[in-house]
Amino acid sequence: MGAYYQFGDWLQVARVGVVLGGVVVAALIALTTEAGRSAVLFAKGANIERQKMVWPSRREAMQVTGVVVLMVIAFGLYLWLLDSLSFFGIYDLILGVS
Repeated sequence: MGAYYQFGDWLQVARVGVVLGGVVVAALIALTTEAGRSAVLFAKGANIERQKMVWPSRREAMQVTGVVVLMVIAFGLYLWLLDSLSFFGIYDLILGVS
């Protein structure tokens, strides 16, 4: 990308061409190495697994979202209760501060 700014006095088309040429050369080098071929195989495998994905229906998604919201509220109330009890226990019972 630095080449785009390095050749600032060139025409826009030439600068874009230099950058695209660099990207093509880098891709060719990457594809001729073992790591590059491994990355391509991994991407192909990930795409195959993505196509196997079964997404939930709108109704299922709304039900799961509702359960999550209810659990967050319940857990929040539980933590509030524990906080209130510990506050009462420490300040009122132990320290005697009202």
